[in-house]
This record gives sequence, C-alpha cells and structure tokens, in this order.
Amino acid sequence: MKILLIGISLLFATSGVYAQSLSSENAESPRRTIKPYVTVEEALVSDSGASRYITPLTEWKRSEEEGNVTFSTTYVYPAAWLNRQLFVRVGSASHGYIVRANGSEVGRTTNGTYPAEFNLTKKSAQGINELQIVIPSDNPTAELLLAKTSATLGEVSIVSQPTIRVRDIDTSTRLNDNGDGIAEFNIVVKTEALNPKTSRIHYELLSPDTTRLAYGYKDITLEMRGEDTLSFATIVPAKWLWSIHNPTQLRLVVRNQVEGRYAENIALPIGLREVAYSDGRLSVNGKVAALRVATVPAGISASEIANLKVQGYNTIMVKAGAAANELYSRCDSIGVYVIPQSAIDTSHGASHIRRDGGNPSNNPAWKETYLARAAEMYHTSKTHPSVVAFSLGGGDTNGINLYESYLYLKGLEQNRPIIFLGAPEEWNSDRIEGSVMPQRGK
Repeated sequence: MKILLIGISLLFATSGVYAQSLSSENAESPRRTIKPYVTVEEALVSDSGASRYITPLTEWKRSEEEGNVTFSTTYVYPAAWLNRQLFVRVGSASHGYIVRANGSEVGRTTNGTYPAEFNLTKKSAQGINELQIVIPSDNPTAELLLAKTSATLGEVSIVSQPTIRVRDIDTSTRLNDNGDGIAEFNIVVKTEALNPKTSRIHYELLSPDTTRLAYGYKDITLEMRGEDTLSFATIVPAKWLWSIHNPTQLRLVVRNQVEGRYAENIALPIGLREVAYSDGRLSVNGKVAALRVATVPAGISASEIANLKVQGYNTIMVKAGAAANELYSRCDSIGVYVIPQSAIDTSHGASHIRRDGGNPSNNPAWKETYLARAAEMYHTSKTHPSVVAFSLGGGDTNGINLYESYLYLKGLEQNRPIIFLGAPEEWNSDRIEGSVMPQRGK
C-alpha cells in the first residue's frame, strides 16, 4: 500500500496543484461568498445581499433552440463603476453553462452545482448591457449528477469590487492551554491593475455583544495583476467559540481603503472552533465528536433540519446538488455539522468496472475535472464552522481520480477528515470513530 501511495503522490505532484480546464474556462478562482458594501454600517446590518455594489438579477427571459436553453437579461454598468471590476456571480444551475455578455463569450463551466464567478469588465460598456447564460444540450453525460432534467438557473448577481480587492477570506483556530482559541485570519487581496497598486486593509473582530476583540490594519502593495495574503491572529475567549451546542457567531469586518477612500466594506459572520482529526478520532474544541449523519438534498428547509436534530442526527451530508450558501449559514446558526459533497457521481450512467476508462473515476481524461470539483467544493464551503468533513462525491465506484482528489484535499489541510462512502474500507476514505454514516454509495 505504501508503494501505491508514493506512486500516486508523485503522479499528482507532476500534474499541477489545481487545473480546471475541463470544468471551467475563464472563471474566477472559487471562494467563499464576499458581499461588498459602500459603508461599514450597511455591511453590518444588511442581510439581503443587495447594495449599490450588488445587483441581484431577477428578470429573465427563457428561450430554447435545438435543445440549447438560453436565459437572457440586462444589467447596468454605471459610470461610477468604470474604475472598478464587474463580476457576475452564478449561484447555481441545473447543468453546466456558458456566460455571454453583449453577444461575446465570457467563460463557461461544466459544473453548475457550486457558485462560480466571471469577470465582465472587459465585455461591458457604460450603460445597459445584455447578459446570457446558455445551458447547452451537449453537456457530457458522464458529469451529470442525475438524468437529463429541465434546465434551471439559481440566484445570479452582478457584483462590483475595486481594481485592488478582497478576493477571499479564510480562518483557522487552535486551542491554547487555557482552552481559549488562537484564531488566525487570512485575507487574500488581488489586483487587476497593470501597474503597482497599494491598499490598506482594516480589520475588526466583534463579539455577539459588539465587544471589539481585535482590530488593526496592514498595507499591501501588489505588482501587475498580483495577489497576496495578509494575516493576523488574536485570542478569542472560550465562551465565544462555536459548537453545535453553543453556535456562537462573531463578526469579522474588513475595510479596503484605496487612495484614502474606502472602496469596499465587508462584514462576515464567523464561527471559530478547533477541528482536529488524528488516528480516526475527530474532535471539536478538544472534545471527541461522534457524527450521526443524515444524507439530505441541497434544498432542505430549516424546519426539516430542525426535525432531524429532534431525531438525533447532528450532521447532514449534502447530496451533490446546488447547495446555496444559505444552507451552510443556516447550519452555522442553529448548530448542525455539515459534510459537503463534491459534484461527482460515479454510479449514474457509467460502468462500475474498475479499469482504465471503465468509469470516469478511472478515466485519466476526467482527472482535472475531479480535482477542479474538489477545489470548488472546498473553497466555497471551507470557512463555515459547521463544516467538519468533506465527501469526495456520490456513487460507489472508486478509482485513480478519487485517489487524486483525496490527496489534493489533504494537501490543503489536515484538520478535517475526507470520506468516500462508496469505498469506506479504502485508504482514501478517513474512518471517524463512533460515527454512524449513511449506507454505502448513498
């Protein structure tokens, strides 16, 4: 077994850390949901997702031609945004899709399950613009999670961020000897400018009673189209740590100051807790966590989750469907563990023969797609405190691409277990002691 592991690791090392050529083209790197606001006061009180920098698109015209379904609408690029970047954020779609602006292709993805963002700036002009999201009829059947269904589109928004912007935010927490949390925050800053650009990033961590737990700022200068990460750490008292019994959420306020003006204000609900996994034991805040898992559809309601808690389930595994950010946020707030699942199904419409090409999981042509989908699952859900493990996908046929996906995720972090219910006895599915998992392949 050790020889097999080494061989696969070497193969993975030569393939690149993350390639998404078969999953998306010209898409932004996956990230958690970032909502920029004009003022910090607006960021702290708003929960609608709408602001002068965020425009939900709700009026769509649907048309179909030769099996291709097109959703069409318009968006406005105001003069005040001309020195800013313009993105379209597609929350989900029933299938893969192509994004077009003013008749020109912007980008595409074969994965409609997880949110994706595309930069519209160069394809847009001041005033009214046309946007099309096309779901083609020739989506690869091996990638479909279910049989061919009617084309649908989830939430879509236009988002404006400054040229040097907050691209992503990540957190990690470990306990000190007193049981308090040592929390680290990583703020990823990116610029699209063709010349060096400087920004001052202000940060503030607020407790539920608005006590300021940490604050400060750091300056960052990026070269042409550069990206870098700012980090800061602070001590968080044990009473403010998140658990399913006490799902406390703090507020992280991030303000991006460019040339003396605040170009965006972001306020994120943050749950801080230590998750550790070693020798089959999963612990949260130093206490062993035994998971009782229910597999649920992505569209599960709050009342249904509450009912599962009454039945004794403390964890939901989200089937590989269009799980909205609100589902994770809901579990963060009510205290339920979540296991996201990569948008891969190795059993639908494919052979169960485990040989080269017999199933997408063993077909080298699908390797980059598997890695891309693991990355999309991970980066869009990683900062939610409810997320304590990850699933490589559904189905019951293991293979080289799932081995590679496991190694990729282990390269990102060691704190949370990674499972594949289709092959719980194999090395690419971590065992969690005392836990009750769904049936094999479910």
